[in-house]
Amino acid sequence: MEGHEVSVWCVSDGRAGIERQTLAVAHALSERVPTRIKILRLQPRGFQVNLPPSLWLMPKAALPVEQAARLQAPWPDVWIANGRRSIPYSLRMKKWSRGQSLVVQVQDPRVNPKRFDLVAPPQHDALRGDNVITTLGAPVWYTQKQIETALGQIPELRHPSKKRVMVILGGTSKRHQLSLARAHAIVAELQRLAHQDVHLMITTSRRTPKHAEDLFRAFAFTSGADFFANEARDGPNPYLAWLAQAQVALVTEDSTNMMTDVAFFGIPMHLIKLEGGDPKFDRLHAAFIERGAARWFNGNLTHWSYEPIRDAMAIAEAIQARLITP
Repeated sequence: MEGHEVSVWCVSDGRAGIERQTLAVAHALSERVPTRIKILRLQPRGFQVNLPPSLWLMPKAALPVEQAARLQAPWPDVWIANGRRSIPYSLRMKKWSRGQSLVVQVQDPRVNPKRFDLVAPPQHDALRGDNVITTLGAPVWYTQKQIETALGQIPELRHPSKKRVMVILGGTSKRHQLSLARAHAIVAELQRLAHQDVHLMITTSRRTPKHAEDLFRAFAFTSGADFFANEARDGPNPYLAWLAQAQVALVTEDSTNMMTDVAFFGIPMHLIKLEGGDPKFDRLHAAFIERGAARWFNGNLTHWSYEPIRDAMAIAEAIQARLITP
């Protein structure tokens, strides 16, 4: 299939973080072979969504009419899916495409991985197999064009001579909490850093509680740090541009995506403790630390180097190897 434009369908339920992982693999593949990428958002409903994926007898019937209409030939060369509700469709792609589509499932599908061509779960899920490619966290990929576009959309650095420190703040989830007391403690640590020769670039996430967002915004205003929470109030999102510029990062421990974004750029990552936690995240943190990408933040900034972690490319290489016919 070398020299042929590869058609790729990125399949999810449309949630940004889930869809983004499929696109990361597709964009990594596009660095190796010409691709044509189509985004497919499937949002099934009805009684079948409560059944195990292999028991869905009529998966197309669970979809809104306009979504079901998109599930038809010509089928893709590569089907990259993510999310629990994509699995019934992934399981049937071989039959629908008469074996022509390479079926890739991101994350642990919790069914036999041999039912797919490739499965790409995070390392801490402990799924292994001949067709399983583990990732340290979530697959991430940024193209050079995306990075250059992002850099062109933000103002030039206000303090180019200072060390550029990106602060990425998550918040409250099922496993972690960012209380007002913990937010105040983090601000106190950032205040000490602000008195050093550093420039802080602070961004929050959708999970950041309003009380914490207001506190960090006020701190940024008084300390001269850059701050972003939302486009309506703060202008264009500088997240990718800041990642491309940062020399050191502080990241709360609650988000796989935030950690893998930083590791993609090979930025020394200091993990900030929140309240709560669970064994799966403990294994994730340990894996980043073992790879030399992260250390727990102890109030001081240190600098070290490591090879950027780009697991999406490993998945792309495995896809390419299976596309090339002997």
